[in-house]
Amino acid sequence: MPCESSSLVTNSTNGIEPPRSLVTIKKSKQGLIPQVVPEIARLKNKYTLAYDMESNNGYINICAVLQKYFDQAISANHYYNFAKFEESNLPMSVVAKDILYSYKMGLKTLYYANTDDGKTDAVEEESDCAGGACKL
Repeated sequence: MPCESSSLVTNSTNGIEPPRSLVTIKKSKQGLIPQVVPEIARLKNKYTLAYDMESNNGYINICAVLQKYFDQAISANHYYNFAKFEESNLPMSVVAKDILYSYKMGLKTLYYANTDDGKTDAVEEESDCAGGACKL
């Protein structure tokens, strides 16, 4: 399973999932927590980001190999970047092929079909701090 919560504590990536970006902002009861991929200064050009992948096949292949050594199912995700498709429309045929390929390769369960909404976690300070409260 993905280790979303524990990855915050250990400053690790989310299990075997590719990171969505090198720096993300996570919400918790303590507020906003910036999370940076491990060893960003040394490895930033080595990370494959989820929405930069050409297709899900490479990630599916990795999950399929690992799945052979687990009794329980790996909850694998799929990632789609609408900008990579004509007129920014994700064809259902691509999603269907990913699902069928996942099961063909031996995965037992799928979790989310994640889509890139184009938002970033960049925090911008507003220059107008009238009243003593600046917006993030």
